[in-house]
Amino acid sequence: MCNNQWPKRLYALDVSRGIASLGVVLWHWQHFAYKGNSLSEQFIIENQPLYDLLRIFYKNGAMGVQYFFLLSGFIFFWLYKDTVKKRQVSTWAFCIQRFARLYPLHLITLIVVACLQCLYKSREGIAFVYPANDVFHFFLNLGLVSAWGFERGWSFNAPIWAVSIEALLYLVFFMVAYFGKGGWLFCLAVPVFSCLLGFAISHPLFVALAMFFLGGLVFYLTNAVSGKYKQLAKLFYFMTFISWFSVFINCYLIDLSKMIRCAGLLGGIFLTGFPLFILFPLTVLSLALIEIKKGSLLKPLSWIGDITYASYLLHFPLQLIFGLMVSFNILEPDFYLSSKYLLIYFLTLIPIAYVTFLKFERPMQNIIRNTFICSEKPEFRL
Repeated sequence: MCNNQWPKRLYALDVSRGIASLGVVLWHWQHFAYKGNSLSEQFIIENQPLYDLLRIFYKNGAMGVQYFFLLSGFIFFWLYKDTVKKRQVSTWAFCIQRFARLYPLHLITLIVVACLQCLYKSREGIAFVYPANDVFHFFLNLGLVSAWGFERGWSFNAPIWAVSIEALLYLVFFMVAYFGKGGWLFCLAVPVFSCLLGFAISHPLFVALAMFFLGGLVFYLTNAVSGKYKQLAKLFYFMTFISWFSVFINCYLIDLSKMIRCAGLLGGIFLTGFPLFILFPLTVLSLALIEIKKGSLLKPLSWIGDITYASYLLHFPLQLIFGLMVSFNILEPDFYLSSKYLLIYFLTLIPIAYVTFLKFERPMQNIIRNTFICSEKPEFRL
């Protein structure tokens, strides 16, 4: 089976992206324990609400961002590589599509956070969590380049850093595809060289670049296994199951990582690389293969994928509102230790994110694309 026979939308990947986003949101719950711009010395991770159940996200939720990069690479190689190479998608259309997808909600949340931070700082004398909220960093955020190396600290709606890096990755991808590059060997080489550069130059771009093109490699592997090498599918399912089983055992029952660390440097390298280069690629591969073979089993849960971007960009503004409620003595400073408020927070965020997707994100995308592109091929909601 070649990839043009795949479903138009892989709902399993969409849902997994939404779960990863909510995992990042939960990992950021610790923001409520900040004293000014740093985590309180009294903060104990195990005291967070429902920790025994949600510890996998409290401890590792930040890795959801790397999963985004991997998944983006997979999707872009699937939907865009051939069309860009064949000039079926122009440079202008590609840029407008990305702008329409990313920028409107980013602009709104940037302005909202700027206003809320001004109010918070006027009351507390210090910004909430992210300190670099000056004019220089506002314009970096406005240009969506807040994580390109010009920044001097975390600023405004700081989770946008991942989107800023993604925008750069899109430009790199387009040039690669436009000039007919990006085969499976290319996608194998880029992560290797990116990781080597990452050791010399510490910047999240290199990890993001590695994950994005690793996603391209996973796409090629998925295409091969769904077609010519179907007999390998069960092997990859088994490897994925064992990988996730090990993760849950390590997180909830036995700390396997301590035993692995005993192997010294090699053990440390394995622990660092396992989720990024084994667990996540196997997960995307298996989810895609299952849906290609079995059909859209997770279509009823597609709303989880739909709220990915909104939940990711709206969660810090919502945290700021909760922070202001503490400042106005509406909430106690330690409210975040209560599972009741965790529930209230997510029951507020998720509906707002879904309404934002329906009433703002999607209409704005259509308006911008219809205004600046004469005709457009429907695309995966990325």
